[in-house]
Amino acid sequence: MKTRSYILILTLAAILLGSCSDSFLDVENENELSADNFYSRVSNFDLALNGTYDAVKNLDLFGQTFYIQTLLALPHESDYWNAQNRNEVTSTDGNVYIAWRGFYRIVARANDILENAPIFAARGLTTDQTKRLNEIVAETHFLRAFAYFHMVRLWGEASYADDSTRLAVPLILTVAESRDDVMNPRASVGKVYQQIVADMKAAEAGLPAQWDDNNIARISQYGVKAFLGQVYLYMEDYSHARAYFEEVLANPRYALVPFKQYDGLFQGKEEFSEESLWEINYSVDMQQNIWENGLGSGIALVIAAPGRGWSNCTPHGVNIARFGSDPRLKICTYAPTDSAADVEGKMKPVGSSDFNYTGHSFRKYSPKDYSVIATNRNSGTNYHMMRLADVYLMYAEVMNHENQNTVAAEYMNKVRRRAYNADPDTPTPSVDYTGLAGTQLRDSIREERFRELFAEGHRWYDIVRWKIVQEEVLKYNDKRITGGEIVYQDKDYYYPVPLAEVDNNKAVVPSTGY
Repeated sequence: MKTRSYILILTLAAILLGSCSDSFLDVENENELSADNFYSRVSNFDLALNGTYDAVKNLDLFGQTFYIQTLLALPHESDYWNAQNRNEVTSTDGNVYIAWRGFYRIVARANDILENAPIFAARGLTTDQTKRLNEIVAETHFLRAFAYFHMVRLWGEASYADDSTRLAVPLILTVAESRDDVMNPRASVGKVYQQIVADMKAAEAGLPAQWDDNNIARISQYGVKAFLGQVYLYMEDYSHARAYFEEVLANPRYALVPFKQYDGLFQGKEEFSEESLWEINYSVDMQQNIWENGLGSGIALVIAAPGRGWSNCTPHGVNIARFGSDPRLKICTYAPTDSAADVEGKMKPVGSSDFNYTGHSFRKYSPKDYSVIATNRNSGTNYHMMRLADVYLMYAEVMNHENQNTVAAEYMNKVRRRAYNADPDTPTPSVDYTGLAGTQLRDSIREERFRELFAEGHRWYDIVRWKIVQEEVLKYNDKRITGGEIVYQDKDYYYPVPLAEVDNNKAVVPSTGY
């Protein structure tokens, strides 16, 4: 069986030998794991799957770097000193390479499982073993699709609907046995999307509708349905997107949490709520910090308010004004007069950030009740990959496109009502947008996505698919702290393939314009 050493994440118990004779040492230890026997138990497939989930949540991707340096920076949700915030990204950018490495780590680990599962199954399994192995395979298909969905949106040089023949990223679906096996050319945007849909449908078919409490952090069938709706939305296949969103909306298991619980979604207090379709699970780890593969998130260390973390990545000043009087500004940011626990656990005003035009700091994913400086530099706040409010707003987009304006406005207004502490299902004239249709309604839904999903990693992908990157990024030349005027170029719509990949893989051509 094929495997890679990085999959073997087990801690093996040492075996104390009572004799050191040559004949004894020559005997093969059947309990020792090796590359040849790792995939010999369902439990080991589970361990490999844990390693694949871990690749999503680790420091490279959603545990800190990719979230901070790419998802917050490119759409200027943050004000920071890196090239992404200044629109000066190059193919030698270290953060571009880290994202590339991180997502291909997910792909490589997923391929290892998917290639070995049918070999193991051919040995003959019990009913329970077959059931669990099939679930593992389904989860793995989803994780590989999830990685490629991010990559096609980052490196794809056109949208699926505009020109699916344009280049994206190498499509690697097998375990490499030699250096030549990883020398793959960039696949087209269309082929990558086709693989994403195929993998997600395989996941949908093999996953339970809901997991029990012991497995609640796993992706479920309805989580996959929400992602499939999103994938089809990005493909501009509105009929399929609508069908998948409506399946999620029809499930009574999901609902927007009440306003009194809303802030807790981002403060580690409402984990795996009825609003959650998939979230990444973190916990405070006082034994190992984020650089030692601890169990916590490193997001808050960078974005926390002054004295609670590094505090050098802050919300851009333009965004503070953009919220206006919307109550979600208090969910998303700390004003200088707002209080949060300091390193001694005392609630004190956070003060003004030196790196923000208005003095604000990020609040989403930055705990109020403790300082990450005091918790081994990590946070236990879960990260939301997909929640129902996002589905509502995507569904509103689809219905607006299909000229179902009443339905579109209602789902947008449901999200607004909750934000204003009203019943999501009850019309509220003081909150609701009414009488909107066409472009006006479309733009209202888009701005609602800005307010509701601020600092949750969606904004860059949104403005790219709406083809408003130039219009958006040039708004951020005012009220900024970082130096240098933002200059737009057409190539800003996509990331460059890292120069290291171009140099090492002769089958890969550089991204256009880089």
